[in-house]
Amino acid sequence: MNALKIARGLGALAAVAFAACHSLDVQNPNAPSSSILTDPGVLSAVAGGTMRTWFNQYNNLEIAGVLDVQALTLASSWNNGNINSYQHIDISPADTVTPGDKWTRPNAWFNDLASPQRTSIEDWWYGYYATISAANDALHAIRIDKVTLGNAAATSAAEAVAQLMQGASYMMISNDYDQGYFLDENTTADELANLQRVSRSVIRDSAESKLKSAVAVAERGTFSTDPNWANGITYDNTQIARLANSMAAMTLAYYARDDQEAASVVDWSKVADYASKGISTGTPFSFSFVGDGCGSWCDDMSYWFTEYSSGRVSTRVAHFMDPATQLDPYALGVGSPQPHSADKRMGDGTFGETDIQDVYDNIPKDAGAGTYFAYSHTGEIFRPDRGYYAQSNIGMIRFDDSGDMNLQANPGGYGLMQVMLPSTNDLLWAEALLRVGGGANIGKAVDLINKTRVGAGGLAAASASDPLGSPADGDCMTNGKLAKDGSPCTLWSKLLYEQDIEYLEMGPVGFWHQRELPVVKATGWERATGCRKPATGCAVNANSIYNGPRFIQGLLPGTARELPVPAKELALKQEAFYTFGGPLAAKGTEKP
Repeated sequence: MNALKIARGLGALAAVAFAACHSLDVQNPNAPSSSILTDPGVLSAVAGGTMRTWFNQYNNLEIAGVLDVQALTLASSWNNGNINSYQHIDISPADTVTPGDKWTRPNAWFNDLASPQRTSIEDWWYGYYATISAANDALHAIRIDKVTLGNAAATSAAEAVAQLMQGASYMMISNDYDQGYFLDENTTADELANLQRVSRSVIRDSAESKLKSAVAVAERGTFSTDPNWANGITYDNTQIARLANSMAAMTLAYYARDDQEAASVVDWSKVADYASKGISTGTPFSFSFVGDGCGSWCDDMSYWFTEYSSGRVSTRVAHFMDPATQLDPYALGVGSPQPHSADKRMGDGTFGETDIQDVYDNIPKDAGAGTYFAYSHTGEIFRPDRGYYAQSNIGMIRFDDSGDMNLQANPGGYGLMQVMLPSTNDLLWAEALLRVGGGANIGKAVDLINKTRVGAGGLAAASASDPLGSPADGDCMTNGKLAKDGSPCTLWSKLLYEQDIEYLEMGPVGFWHQRELPVVKATGWERATGCRKPATGCAVNANSIYNGPRFIQGLLPGTARELPVPAKELALKQEAFYTFGGPLAAKGTEKP
């Protein structure tokens, strides 16, 4: 990790600390701001400010980064954001013998006031309740105190955004914590004084309701948001409505903590209905903002993983893209050779110019370069005492608009920061349709899968005549075989592959996606069939387990499925601390 990244990280922390001293954010969700906003300028700033707070939290390294590394979608073992504390696997750092299907995560969430790693639990809790508090203030001013912003369009924009961010914040609480508080603009002082936590299902239902209300407000009249609210990007009322629908689909689908809940608790027909009105419909658009180098506007996931001396793509995912060259797990001291993937998103892995080779050890871009991923000769960029399983030769360059790791662009936290893409909605929509079933649904799901499979990847199209399969198939690889056993790919496996690729750096979506799927383990079939012959370009290492058996889908045993209420909050109410993961339960039992 280069020195400039470290310095900029410290600068961002200082800026955030300074901003917190001059904001309306609160640290205790039991005592939200009671400000009565009568000045239109202040009201606009508070309503629009909910977007910045929400954006900065969604891709927060301390929690989104931790979750994605735990899900084996991205890889890093720096301890910025507590990543190393939570990415640890219960084997010796140099152990290349223990089969991957025996791996476990030994660490629960560190939910104790004495633990510095507790900040990963606190960030979303206090960040999103601060967002809710500000949204409640704005909605109270508009709906109850009847404050306007001078005209109907501006007032509707503020109301719609505050309502959207209120619902979006409850989505984050319901999808990540075992319980939470519910309060809105109608909560009275007496209710607040006696506020009790409720189950995550109550929070989920509240999130869905608030997001539906955001749709209704947005559809009431024409408006465009203030460009300051996304630091230079505006959204019209139809886009706000579609964004709320996409978030409602995510709220319901990613509420599931495991495949049993995905099958029994999620209403996939409703997910499909919401997604059919989401951000990929009509004229597709991304939910984005403009970064300022992580002064006030920061996308941690792009800042840390697009700049690929800080983070890499997990070998679990890299292997699916090029099973002939990319070893999974990483072979210590050997690594993987240059890829030659059939997927145009990886291609031959070339990237950038000669001027960055001394830092990134890249192969300068040629005609076969991929659009999302780059190869580095140096695979072992992380400390070896933190586990070979964190290493990888593949970096994520999809969002590097500079094409050369220019730290004045995306890798440095500047420029367009993508938070949700049309493919995020399309592929969840396709999953819902496959789960619901029926000929028309299958046909539509195929079309949605092929948008990225063919359009971005250049792979052979999926077809409604493909074997349907199931979520237990695991990913299809680019050689047309299931990663788990080498049998022919199914429609489900092609969807799972697209989700693994397209969900990278999309906040917690990669983790939520893995959590709601069944755990799938590969057999030793690849090693047995000679996939690792020297002719592939690999130098065979007898001490490495190479590609099987191993986990290829789902969360490793010991990985927590949800977050506890933060210790700081429990201490305020003199309640016992508790946690999930490691040797403890992976999730809680809902409160009645």
